[in-house]
Amino acid sequence: MNSAATNSSRAQAPGKANDNQSSNTDLRKILEGRHSKELVLAFAGPIGCGTGLVVSEARATLEGIGYEVHVIKLSNIIEAHIAKGTIQVDPTIYAKKSRLVAKTMRLQDGGNLLRTLSTSRLAEFAIEELYLRRREQMKAQDYTGDPRDYVPPRTAYLIDQIKHPDEVLMLRTVYRKLFHLVGVISVAERRRSRLQSDLRADPSELSDLMERDRKQESDNGQQLDKALKLADFFVSTDAGTTLSLQRKLRRFIGLLHGENGITPTSQEYGMYAAYSAGLKSACLSRQVGAAVTDSNGKVVSTGCNDVPKASGGLYTSEDGPHDRRCVHREEQVCFNDREKRSHKSDIRQSLRDLKDSSGNKLIPDEELENALTAVYRASHIDDLTEFSRAVHAEMDALIALARLGTNGIAGGSLYTTTFPCHSCARHIVAAGIRKVYYIEPYEKSLAKKLHDDAITFESEDDDSEGLKRKEDPLHSVKFIHFEGVTPRQYLNFFHMTRRKDGSGDVIKIMPREAPKSVSEYLDNYFDFETKVVERLNAGIRNPAPLAVVPQPD
Repeated sequence: MNSAATNSSRAQAPGKANDNQSSNTDLRKILEGRHSKELVLAFAGPIGCGTGLVVSEARATLEGIGYEVHVIKLSNIIEAHIAKGTIQVDPTIYAKKSRLVAKTMRLQDGGNLLRTLSTSRLAEFAIEELYLRRREQMKAQDYTGDPRDYVPPRTAYLIDQIKHPDEVLMLRTVYRKLFHLVGVISVAERRRSRLQSDLRADPSELSDLMERDRKQESDNGQQLDKALKLADFFVSTDAGTTLSLQRKLRRFIGLLHGENGITPTSQEYGMYAAYSAGLKSACLSRQVGAAVTDSNGKVVSTGCNDVPKASGGLYTSEDGPHDRRCVHREEQVCFNDREKRSHKSDIRQSLRDLKDSSGNKLIPDEELENALTAVYRASHIDDLTEFSRAVHAEMDALIALARLGTNGIAGGSLYTTTFPCHSCARHIVAAGIRKVYYIEPYEKSLAKKLHDDAITFESEDDDSEGLKRKEDPLHSVKFIHFEGVTPRQYLNFFHMTRRKDGSGDVIKIMPREAPKSVSEYLDNYFDFETKVVERLNAGIRNPAPLAVVPQPD
């Protein structure tokens, strides 16, 4: 194929030659023609959730609508660097592990070593591989022009899989709106069962493997929880069928291409309401939002985490000079952090004052800070939120119902952007809420530990796919990881496109023919800026005559 026939040069398409040929050329349309047809999808999920199957089904779905698909496996990149000796992983440290567990841990540690150079290093290697595959594509098409002027055909790159938030941020920085992160989720019991079947490992080995996969202490270690909360779309594998995955992925791909007729689910709408409410928060720690829906799915209350005021409710921007939230107070400090620092200081002084029966210091001054760190960490004081002035978002939503009145929320649902703390959890249980949907995990919460008689962790698939569940005579509260389009993409995916023509007939948008609904340009804004100025200058040098055309009486 001749590249000249399929690829228009960035310089030529909006250049002066075309301007001189036709004074009626619409520059905006020329620039819009620079929309990229590429798609970059990354996948992130905890070990045992079946990410490989999701990637495989996504590939089949995209190929079915005309995409050329390339899969980039980060595990292969790690293996290649181990083989080259770029990183050295001592195999003897896994000697007591079963073979497949040892192989998995070796890859985890290899990835961690690469991230010591840069926490986004694996994403950088994925970008390099994507770059090289595009060069191969150009070569196959006999394209010999400037690579920056190349217009790639419909191509999707699937990155399997992300384990660190900085990898997400790097890919999002480079590929902007071309990039989407798919979060793959599954309840712990099902993941453990899959791992037991696949790895045939000892239960204690699986627990270690799952925990080090979820979160490691070092900055370069796996930080899956933090990466997952950056997802654009969540998909559960708990139905255990490829038909379920195909249905969910077809919907996602349809939304990516503006397929009309796809509207938000109740869960997507509820979580977007929670997210929107959270944006009102000025809490110095984090923004959390919550929404309560009745048994019919109607949003009856929302809340955010912020400081309460005497007249009821929370402080807002409308309170003006009377706004006494922490960020506006003269102390300019988080009260929760201040109190924890005070407790730490008290512990330090107590350790300094410790003496034996002879009056000698038990802890030498040079060892004091190490001892303090150990005691403070063991005390879990740093995990406490009890000293905060803010009402939690879930509590704000429930209190608003008590303050304003409602017909009742027993059997309703609560949506929260962050997993509830144990304090909120007990009030949620007492309020009669049946389901709690969340996105971001909250490892400090003791909700499950303290209320295992009232809380169960399930997937939405347990109901929607008709899976057989254990009898639950007490109707426990179901804590469910949110599934579907996340709030960060809600407006992009569900805004109205053109749905009918001038005659009122439906315009059917099909993913096979449609461009992406969330588009990105091949050029940066410097390029477009230059093109616009060049065109203006050409017009100034060769101005077309301007005249007022008389209008008939």
